[in-house]
Amino acid sequence: MGKKVSVLVVDDSLICRQLISQALSQDPDIEVVGSCADGKQAIALTKELRPHVVTMDVDMPVMDGLTAVEHIMAECPTPILVLTADPRSQAPELTCRALELGALALQIKPAIDAGPDAWNLVREVKLLSSVRVIRHLRGPKRAQLMPRPVTAMPPVSMGIVAVAASTGGPQVLYRMLSELPADFPAPIVIVQHINAAFSESLAGWLANASKLKVRLAQDGEPLMPGHVLIAPPGLHTITPFRGRVALKPGTERDGHMPSGTVLLESAAKAYGRRAVGLVLTGMGADGAEGLLAIKQGGGLTLAQNEESCVVFGMPGEAVERKAVDHLIHGDDVAATLVRLARGESLAAGR
Repeated sequence: MGKKVSVLVVDDSLICRQLISQALSQDPDIEVVGSCADGKQAIALTKELRPHVVTMDVDMPVMDGLTAVEHIMAECPTPILVLTADPRSQAPELTCRALELGALALQIKPAIDAGPDAWNLVREVKLLSSVRVIRHLRGPKRAQLMPRPVTAMPPVSMGIVAVAASTGGPQVLYRMLSELPADFPAPIVIVQHINAAFSESLAGWLANASKLKVRLAQDGEPLMPGHVLIAPPGLHTITPFRGRVALKPGTERDGHMPSGTVLLESAAKAYGRRAVGLVLTGMGADGAEGLLAIKQGGGLTLAQNEESCVVFGMPGEAVERKAVDHLIHGDDVAATLVRLARGESLAAGR
């Protein structure tokens, strides 16, 4: 590649800063341009050095990492990778709050004796360096996150909503699930690419925002209206037949397991015209072939528009395959699903 990827390393532990810097510096395409021990310094150095990526610790003195993320995304938007301790020892809101504030990805800090190849830090940093981030206004507008008032849902023929999402997806899912009514008449199954250690935290964070029942999927459990199942790590999540979800071992599809395409293809086969497929922001092509399968099976296909995506990769690939019926803004996903559930038509897609 041409110009090196510049990285700012933020952690209050000198040993961690050295470990992270060493792991990154072993790649000839990456240059660690600075490091610091607290969030206040991180803000100043981000403005001064303009790194391509910031790695951010959470628990630090002077100013914690989440506050620093909020400031950086408001004042000097930069791709941020949050490195934290094992999320199973923390409240889900702590780690996932970073995503709400604009961080792009989460990863567990390596053990002190972990070699540079023991974790995918270099790969993650390189991927994030290509993302064009947008400014996040400080202090989320709570009115925007409040569910919009809706009347009770009438019975509809919508059988399932199958969703594929990656980079930037948790923020869109948070908003979508915070706005959908408790009596939404179809089950929702979601594949969200995220570091495996954060799957439970993600599900808990989304559950706290929603009137729907949100949890990680379990093999063989029923699909019911008002319930949202998140695909757990390391297995493919499929709908082998209507009304049931299954977890299956296998190989990666489109570079992922669970794969959005595998989920969407199974929904197309099981539900046919009653399937609604949705591909949200993310790198790569996962979900595109699955969305095409739903479209070819007579179901309805939606994808997030480029304007509102952190990365238009996955929706863009679906558009290239002519798999998308309607492009929608990330802020309008819940309203669109409610309209469809009511049987209202949408404007012609692009």
